[in-house]
Amino acid sequence: MGIICQPILKTIENQDIPVPSERMGHLFCEFLGRYNEWKAAKVQEMIWIFILLFLGICIILLPWFLLGRGLVMSVVMLVIFYFASRHYLELNEQVSHLFVNVHILHHHLTGKLEVGFCEHLEPCQCAENFRRYVIMNYNISFYNPSLR
Repeated sequence: MGIICQPILKTIENQDIPVPSERMGHLFCEFLGRYNEWKAAKVQEMIWIFILLFLGICIILLPWFLLGRGLVMSVVMLVIFYFASRHYLELNEQVSHLFVNVHILHHHLTGKLEVGFCEHLEPCQCAENFRRYVIMNYNISFYNPSLR
């Protein structure tokens, strides 16, 4: 007689993530946390890019529109631009560091999915089902090794 292999789906930490093993669930939760942190940092980075762009345009245009005090305002804006640039560079470094962490976890999860991470002895569709679940619910692909 043949053996019917049904996926053993477990939920972890009050979340509704169907994972075949608890270790895989914890790894995926760690990945999701880091991924969301990286995405939030990228949004902050984009906001600061627009702030720097706005300050740069103000530095250039203020002397043209405020003839008397335009130069003084431009120097003040240049000082603000300097501090904003420093903050942006720190934020950019943080985003790069977070991306490396997320990329390593993504690579680790992709490797586990390719090798097979479930507790079944027979071939099953657990890895494929998990990939489909993640791409449908989180829009994160584990089909290719790149995150971008």
